[in-house]
Amino acid sequence: MSTGVVIPCYNEEDSIEILYKKIKKFNENNKLDINFFILDNGSTDNTSQKINHLNSNEKIKFIKVTENKGYGYGIKYGLNQISNSDMIGWFHGDLQFEIDNLVKIHREIEDEVKKGNKLIFFKGIRTGRNFVSTFFSLFMGVFATIFLRHSFYEINAQPTIFSSNLISKLDLSPNDFSFDTYVYFLAKKNNYKFIRSKVSFPKRELGESKWDFGFISKIKFSIKNILYILRLSRH
Repeated sequence: MSTGVVIPCYNEEDSIEILYKKIKKFNENNKLDINFFILDNGSTDNTSQKINHLNSNEKIKFIKVTENKGYGYGIKYGLNQISNSDMIGWFHGDLQFEIDNLVKIHREIEDEVKKGNKLIFFKGIRTGRNFVSTFFSLFMGVFATIFLRHSFYEINAQPTIFSSNLISKLDLSPNDFSFDTYVYFLAKKNNYKFIRSKVSFPKRELGESKWDFGFISKIKFSIKNILYILRLSRH
């Protein structure tokens, strides 16, 4: 079972080299058929320059989006480059996802494949988060469940990994942070087998988060996602 994982990075000059070393160490310690694709999503800092000094190989490759057109745009661009893998997905390049979790995740997905399941969707369940982040996540899950008429929980959790046949349905996906909601919804709508598993979500140590915003930013993001869910519910 081959797996391709996109790791979107935006202005991650402080962490990109550490990320690369973590992936390299993971590959040395584990002989799994997982290929990593570090995606520079139109960074405006020195992320691109630092990537130029890193070596690609069979297991680690680099993808560049010249202009940032949104979180969802970058991930979809990367996924389209790796759609020949059996399983594809992503996690953020900010070091908040412990890469070693992929050993357990790969095993859980492989067990379902051996059972004959061809429509698989894995999404982590984040642990170690603060109260505010947990509250907003729970609220958004309940709201999506009511209006999209499918069960939603931890919509933006990492990583997201799924059978590559889902990529053909992403033509109308949004380019912003609502991308997670849309992909989750498509998997539910098309009866994919969901696998959920707890993954640690440590506090960010380097750089500034483009995802785990402050309180006001979380409210703004929630409003945008609520409006998107309402639009999606009408289709």
